[in-house]
Amino acid sequence: MFERNSQFTVIKLENNQVFRLPKAYRDVQVLSGTAWITVDKQDIILRTGDKVSLPSSNNFAVISVLTKVPLILEVLTDERKPITNQFTDRLTVVR
Repeated sequence: MFERNSQFTVIKLENNQVFRLPKAYRDVQVLSGTAWITVDKQDIILRTGDKVSLPSSNNFAVISVLTKVPLILEVLTDERKPITNQFTDRLTVVR
């Protein structure tokens, strides 16, 4: 699912944090923790090691932590733009 020529970004979310995933990022893998992802009124629960390719959409996905364990996830895009949105200043984003 994840190709070598694509750009990965690792994101860490703590309990009660929410992240709005830009539309360009549609592949998600949970490295640690449990993620609750909502996109187009669909809820997806991912646990450590799970991967998903989110459906193409005009809407962004919302990711939140489902347990008290910090969520670490890897997101992928074929575009060469960094993740930026109103929540990144409160997150640990590792490039």
